[in-house]
Amino acid sequence: MNRIVTKNIFILILGQLVSLIGSSIYSFAMGLYILSTTGSGLYFSITIALGVIPKIIFGPISGVVADRVNRKKMIITMDLLSGIVVIALFALSSFDSLRLIYIYISTFLIATCTIFSETPMEASIPNLVDEKRLTKATSLNQAVLSISSIAGPSIGGVVFALIDIRLFLLINGLSFIFAALMDIFLDFKIKNKIHGVDQKTNQENDVKHTFFEDLKEGIAYIKSQTWLVVLGSFTVFLNMFFIIGITVTVPYVAVNVWNLPSNQLGILEAMFPLGMLIGTVITFLLPEAKSVYKRIMICIAVASIGMLFTGILTCNLIITLDTISYFTISIILFIILAICSVLYNIPFFVSLQKKVPNDMLGRVRSVILTFITGLTPVGAVIGGALVDIVSPWLLPMVCGIIMVILTIIMSRMKALKAI
Repeated sequence: MNRIVTKNIFILILGQLVSLIGSSIYSFAMGLYILSTTGSGLYFSITIALGVIPKIIFGPISGVVADRVNRKKMIITMDLLSGIVVIALFALSSFDSLRLIYIYISTFLIATCTIFSETPMEASIPNLVDEKRLTKATSLNQAVLSISSIAGPSIGGVVFALIDIRLFLLINGLSFIFAALMDIFLDFKIKNKIHGVDQKTNQENDVKHTFFEDLKEGIAYIKSQTWLVVLGSFTVFLNMFFIIGITVTVPYVAVNVWNLPSNQLGILEAMFPLGMLIGTVITFLLPEAKSVYKRIMICIAVASIGMLFTGILTCNLIITLDTISYFTISIILFIILAICSVLYNIPFFVSLQKKVPNDMLGRVRSVILTFITGLTPVGAVIGGALVDIVSPWLLPMVCGIIMVILTIIMSRMKALKAI
């Protein structure tokens, strides 16, 4: 059994690495191509939007589908479709020019395939490994996400500079097909073999529900679990406050107040995925948490203090430093906040994997992630509007104060202490 679990983890990580880095390279390279050929920020931003919209629209749908069908077949099919879409774009570009409309359509389709692949894969991790290695498998999967965020733009920039865009499309399409072939060798029945039971999806049990009944059932389950409602709600709002206080404010201040050059801003932006990778390694090396609640509360408390300190750092009425000092302190802050984010998120999602029934996991996870993803642009718009109206330092300061208040409220929630 250990051998099968080890093989599963290896294939899972390799397949995800190829698939996610392929998606990240594609997004970055296509963005560079659009900027270099059109010089339009609007056309570039449309590409970014088309990569995010499917997550918001199809998030809940992907969860329902993942709980109704064979997840392994769903993952393989989506990776194959991603490869076919990119190779089709390569074929079109060979007979015609690489038109914007082709890029837009392919970007939307690949993002759609990605959400319909990620959801069943995340929901299947408890079935791919034994329980004692669940946290480590989830940590490794998070590491892949972080690595793809760091490596994708770097490799994409090199690829764009050295390789013809059409050749890149062909290689990228073949990488998705390779990921699909790797997925074939995954054993999705580890839990069944360990417990000697045959856990089936709703479809395999011939339980006939409509799509909306399944979705309502997933939402009803979330409502019935107090710990999930509380922790899920706090996660959604903490993420939004982070977007307002850090993601929007710090780059604005870095450019307009600290006068950081573009290369330093790029390095600063890369520190968050780097910090997430460090946090993932820490989670992997740490023993299983006896109290998920304590670990989560410590992370939120540290992140709240970090947010408050960001408010102080960005307020030139309180502190005035030279550019290098601002840059260095911001790097440290970004890494700490990213580590806290991972040390919070991994125990949260591992708790989901352990506590939520297998036939509900896809729906529950996708509903929560849809709320988080859906409020991300809301937070960005609010932060973008406020940063032009009020003193920028007020945003992380106020968000930090709210996070401290939320942390105190969470610490008094009995439903969370049992996690």
